[in-house]
Amino acid sequence: MKLLNKIKKFFNENLHLMFHRDHIIVVLLAWAIAGFWAAFFVNFSIFDPVNRALSDFKMTDIYFAIQRMGHQVNWSNDIVLIDITEQYNRDEIAHTIEQVAACEPKTVMMDLIFEKEGDDLVANGELISAIDQVPDAVLSCKLIASSEKRGVFVDCIKSFFEDFGDYTWAYSNVTKKEANSNLRDYTMYQSLDTTTYYSLAYLSACHYLGKQPKKESNNQRTIIYSDTEFPVVHFDSIMQNKALIKNRLAIIGTMNEEADMHFTPVGKMPGMKTQAYAAHTYMYHHNISIMSNALSWIFTVIICLIAAYLGMLAKLKSPRFYIYWTKLIYLIICTIMAWIGFICFVKYDYDISLLLPLLGVAFMERGRIHYMWFIDYCTIHPQWKRLYKFASESVYFKPPK
Repeated sequence: MKLLNKIKKFFNENLHLMFHRDHIIVVLLAWAIAGFWAAFFVNFSIFDPVNRALSDFKMTDIYFAIQRMGHQVNWSNDIVLIDITEQYNRDEIAHTIEQVAACEPKTVMMDLIFEKEGDDLVANGELISAIDQVPDAVLSCKLIASSEKRGVFVDCIKSFFEDFGDYTWAYSNVTKKEANSNLRDYTMYQSLDTTTYYSLAYLSACHYLGKQPKKESNNQRTIIYSDTEFPVVHFDSIMQNKALIKNRLAIIGTMNEEADMHFTPVGKMPGMKTQAYAAHTYMYHHNISIMSNALSWIFTVIICLIAAYLGMLAKLKSPRFYIYWTKLIYLIICTIMAWIGFICFVKYDYDISLLLPLLGVAFMERGRIHYMWFIDYCTIHPQWKRLYKFASESVYFKPPK
């Protein structure tokens, strides 16, 4: 209680100083300097690599890294990966699918497309027969030839046996800004002319959960690359790991195929595993709420004002060593912000935008130095009465000797 009373007393005595005109000006100057350097980096092509790196960075990358710190692994009880990287013949793949079906998975996601029929008709028949044995299979297709004018896809690639049965198809397309950018999001549905197709991860998760897929309001979802890992069963040890497959979502695909690798915030990852994380995200996180622009700016202003105020206290209390105190203060502020952001993201699926407040804090001392110079300049020119009066009301005012 004594500590709370002291904190309350401190705020009551200093609240008016926290919103002093000087701090507001310092914050504005800090943002003006940050804006100048941002424009400088954007408008010079020499900084293009830096721009691309910064544009592809999000605070969630740090959150994922924090979750993965240490050696403890949370193994998924819902999803298992079946690796068939070393299998090339369709009769061998058919045998693997039959074994997976015999293990009684709840749902099977086929992260494979057999586009061409092939010359081995017997193997083709065995493959179709094996897939027909899977009770709840979601098969992969690829939407192509996106029409920007119409806003829909206009063609689709499916496996050669499309017309041989009533199969459930879902697209495996991924969402990226650029070819080498990180895979962060997945869409839940897309339109192909007048037909709605659901994504492979979303539809498989719905089948596993026993839910009916639908067009939800938020189509673009963030993939949560959490500390969860998925057991991987090699094609030659399926029956020995029947307990890992039974009643789970089994994903059949390749773990070591270079052509199917994707860059993610936690490193290079096979496409099958990114599908697993996308499905796991829908099962346990559903939707990530992102802080609105208005709240983001309010949060930024509050953080920057606090930083400016604490920097002022350090300057007044310890003028000789304030530069070291301010660095420590700003480090603590940034650490607390990152911790709050991490807790909100992990526990409450709420993404707080920290880019703006972090930029403001980073340039705070630059803004303060320029403002203090202006105050000192006005102080030594008392003939400028209005400016001198303005300077005399500043917390940084030093009466001329």
